[in-house]
Amino acid sequence: MSNELLLLLATLSIVFYIWQRRVFAFWKRHGVNYIRPVPLLGCTREFLTARVPFFEQIRKFHEAPGFENAPFVGVFMAYRPALVIRDLDLVKTVMIKKFQYFNNRVLQTDPHNDALGFNNLFFARSPEWRELRTKISPAFTTGKIKQMYPLMVKIGKNLEDSAERLGSGSNVQVKDLCARFTTDLIATIAFGLEANALQNAKSEFFYHNKAIFAVTLGRAIDFAIIFMLPALATLARVKLFSKETTKFIRTSINYVLTERERTGQKRNDLVDILLAFKREAAANPEKSQKALDLDYLVAQAAIFQTAGYETSSSTMTLALYELARREDLQERLRQEISDFFGDEDHVSYERIQEMPYLSQVVNETLRKYPIVGYVERECSQPAEGERFTLEPFHNMELPHGTSIYMSTLAIHRDPKYWPEPKEFDPERFNPANRDKLNMDAYMPFGVGPRNCIGMRLGLLQSKLGLVHLLRNHRVHTCDQTVKEIEWAATSPVLASKNEIVLRLEKV
Repeated sequence: MSNELLLLLATLSIVFYIWQRRVFAFWKRHGVNYIRPVPLLGCTREFLTARVPFFEQIRKFHEAPGFENAPFVGVFMAYRPALVIRDLDLVKTVMIKKFQYFNNRVLQTDPHNDALGFNNLFFARSPEWRELRTKISPAFTTGKIKQMYPLMVKIGKNLEDSAERLGSGSNVQVKDLCARFTTDLIATIAFGLEANALQNAKSEFFYHNKAIFAVTLGRAIDFAIIFMLPALATLARVKLFSKETTKFIRTSINYVLTERERTGQKRNDLVDILLAFKREAAANPEKSQKALDLDYLVAQAAIFQTAGYETSSSTMTLALYELARREDLQERLRQEISDFFGDEDHVSYERIQEMPYLSQVVNETLRKYPIVGYVERECSQPAEGERFTLEPFHNMELPHGTSIYMSTLAIHRDPKYWPEPKEFDPERFNPANRDKLNMDAYMPFGVGPRNCIGMRLGLLQSKLGLVHLLRNHRVHTCDQTVKEIEWAATSPVLASKNEIVLRLEKV
């Protein structure tokens, strides 16, 4: 090796060393307690080496020894300083009271090469997200959901039929069954399509929904950049959906939009709202013309397909897992289902909302297993006027663009707020115990103006699925049932590393 090359490498090494020392001294310079980083990987070594999923890495920051009484903890996402907030009052300040400083998410994809990822409501940035949310919200009102409900019941009956076909005494991969149910539900209520995932083992809709969360090495790198290093999204050309999935979603939604325009049919669903976007854009050429772009419309549909499929199916799966381990609780829920519906063929919308123990079971499932596992926001400091500081805990003014994280998983399992947090106990949510709960420590759907827009629909999907499965069936543990759930390290949401298998018994 030539002397010149050696000198260049030595110089670059020294420059990198000095740069990294300066970067990693950020929280120390500001007098904020922080977790000591390691070279290159910062504080995220376990996540970047695929030992733990991202939400678990955030939980470990929250629970780091020595910070038990700290309101927040400084960390480094690789080379980027970030703050993990532990204090509930500060969480409320960031998410609600001072939301004007935190109305963007940290997560980003490539704005130039990922139209489906960048333009949807979940990833949209201020001010576009607010306009989008205002326009999409009507699809998720109680009135609209009630209109959709008969379609949902039809899919619920298909779920019962599927359980029937599996046969009493069979060992069932529960997530697969629940995910087929939510795939069919989202397809019909959002797009007016029949996915037939419950009837057809090779349903295209189901295949592509699964593909979104089946993480390969390439997808794992994409997700790592989206979660942790969004500034590199354009350089790395990261995409939320794979090329194959993008093509399928684009083709499917384009077909539905075209047919709906051709026939003039109205279903009061998400597609009708997207077509209204398009008509409004055409009628107001002086305003933003994004809604005339097919990918902009498809982006909104794609994120609801993704979120609606995964969150509700995981909630159902984990509820059934806990109920199989506690058959006394399962029998209590089955008794309530019997008391409310008896031999009726139709499970009415009003009646399902009135079931107290069903609500307790779902709420406790989401307490123990908040499906996303964390909440994040980006600090947006104004060019002029009052700027956000960490008062009353610290006088530091957060730099513009600082990432803020909150671990819902850690907060939901903190014995300070939830006694015996590892226990699955629906009685926590009994109305008689309401005064014992700190509901600020319960945030399965996020909190504040950017919480989950589909919360009502997600809860209803999970409740309806549990009612239809448990009306005529019980679930039991079997020799294939995992004793404890280990998280899948490459999953972007809470998911078991091993299949959750339960024995299905016809009653």
